[in-house]
Amino acid sequence: MNETMPLSGKQVVFFDVNQTLVLQGLSFEGCFRQVWSQYAARWSAEEPDESEQLWQAYISRWHQRKKARATFKQLDELQQQCLQEAFLERRLPVGGAMTRDFMHEVLRLQVAAKTMPPRTHETLSLLAPRCTLAIISNSPRAEVLLLLERFRLQSFFPQERVYTATKPADKKPSPVLFKTALNALKLAPRQAVMVGNSWKHDVCGAVKVGMDAIWLHENGREHVRDDKKIAQQRLGKRKVYLLNRIDQMLELLPPFS
Repeated sequence: MNETMPLSGKQVVFFDVNQTLVLQGLSFEGCFRQVWSQYAARWSAEEPDESEQLWQAYISRWHQRKKARATFKQLDELQQQCLQEAFLERRLPVGGAMTRDFMHEVLRLQVAAKTMPPRTHETLSLLAPRCTLAIISNSPRAEVLLLLERFRLQSFFPQERVYTATKPADKKPSPVLFKTALNALKLAPRQAVMVGNSWKHDVCGAVKVGMDAIWLHENGREHVRDDKKIAQQRLGKRKVYLLNRIDQMLELLPPFS
């Protein structure tokens, strides 16, 4: 374990959202199937395995669309389009607004099942006077904004500092989102640090554009205080810090003297 020094010269801290600021309760697939079961009650002739067939039809189209780099649809619009095509393939009755309402209900269930790790709000409150806080997330923008509202984090992350992908090819670890955020805030990569739970998407993606990174693994347990020190390592020319509690960030980003 290496000796760690406080981060200096950082004007902005970018956070991932899912599994970083909030913890997942129900999977997208689980919510999808649950919403379908509610809709299926309208049609008594529904086959027992229709849920599985509809899910497979949807997810196969989603993966196909993700590989089509030419698409410029917002991710939530893309979800609705894939669902619409899945309904048509399964020859299920579907109205004009049904796909939109279906996906909104999936999103509502997902958001309702999420929790915030201990000490998150307190840590953000102490970090906010020290540097600018922003979001870089692979999740659909509508989901991110809903999560920020539910957990009362909008004051830390106003909408103009929330950066999400407009197409699958732009998602982390692609440099597109990182560069978009840095350019919008008129920052050099060395002036920012990325915080997230995914080594591939958050850490490697940030390092590739020249940013330092913090790999955060929250355990989500309220009363556990892990005494492990912050670990530090090099990834290429950049520094990566390994934390297991979000409040350890206060040691890396001390208040102005």
